[in-house]
Amino acid sequence: MNYWLAGVTNLSELQLPLFDLIESLVEPGKKTASVQYHKKGWIVHPITNVWGFTSPGNKASWGMHTGAGAWICSHIWEHYAYTGDKGFLKRMYPVLKGSVAFYLDWLVEHPVSGELVSGPAVSPENTFIAPDGSRSQFSMGPAHDQQVIWQLFSDFISASRELNIEDQMILQVENAKTRLAGPKIGSDGRLMEWAEEFPEVEPGHRHISHLFALHPGYQINLEQTPELARAAKKSLDYRIENGGGHTGWSAAWLINQYARLQEAGKAKESLNTVLSKSTAPNLFGLHPPFQIDGNFGTTAGIAEMLIQSHAGTVHLLPALPEAWPSGEVKGLKARGGYEIDIKWENNELAKAVIRSERGQACKIKYQGKVIRVDMKKGSRQILKSSDF
Repeated sequence: MNYWLAGVTNLSELQLPLFDLIESLVEPGKKTASVQYHKKGWIVHPITNVWGFTSPGNKASWGMHTGAGAWICSHIWEHYAYTGDKGFLKRMYPVLKGSVAFYLDWLVEHPVSGELVSGPAVSPENTFIAPDGSRSQFSMGPAHDQQVIWQLFSDFISASRELNIEDQMILQVENAKTRLAGPKIGSDGRLMEWAEEFPEVEPGHRHISHLFALHPGYQINLEQTPELARAAKKSLDYRIENGGGHTGWSAAWLINQYARLQEAGKAKESLNTVLSKSTAPNLFGLHPPFQIDGNFGTTAGIAEMLIQSHAGTVHLLPALPEAWPSGEVKGLKARGGYEIDIKWENNELAKAVIRSERGQACKIKYQGKVIRVDMKKGSRQILKSSDF
């Protein structure tokens, strides 16, 4: 969460220390993969330190988060998507490949469906009621693990194509991706957190791990998977109705999630929650106590309300709330190498200035309409609402 804002707010260079950290985890992560799981590649769990700690944490509900390595690797492709730095992508490709190697070895075939599932694994940090009435965290194929692995495989395939790499492993990943158990909708219309419809111990849990595919991932979006997007919205609404979003970082994640669903009003409500209930007088984000994730996640969420580029188009003002009738933002970034200024008046786009850093066609979306603009490297395009 602390790095979600880096690309979109034009601060990608501040993300570089994260990649130094990820690289430093590979060698100890190989040992953890080998000794604790007897698997290839490398893995890290939710906590680490400068000494390369990669083993599980000391509590099952979060410490056995086997999807953590895939999640942290999602920042690699995101950084490239914003910057287009091929030197960086070449440097980090072996890291991606090593993480992929672990999950290829880790996944098992479900005995009934034949789909590939992760497990035994947890949905951080939630607990369910097992069929025998006991409380448990472990299951096969929890939604979160399936989603972060899908994202990792997608990013690895994209990186391989971008670097013109041909490898037998790429074919293995493409095949495994098609066999991954995907997001499922429960009988109540919500996105399922586990592969089976287990009742949650805490229906209003602060974590929304099973909605990674909506944000920061992109497996679920309104354009390509509208049914899953509706199920994700129902899950979000249910969490809040039962007391969810009660910590600073949790409410911050809700801003981003609702922005992806283009629910401007609900995104603004979550922003209000952060500011009124989870922000100290000095503007520090509160868990409570102080936890800076809320600050950075909220910043990312505000940017997500104003511009999105995860679904193949540059979407202007996708979740602009009525409470912001007029405003202006400068220097935001979109994936594909575009720097964008946006000005709006009376809740409508007044002007957007788009600068291309790479020189390629740009699909731009506003209020449901998409136009294509051919751009040269360093060129600038000015658009108004009447252009759509």
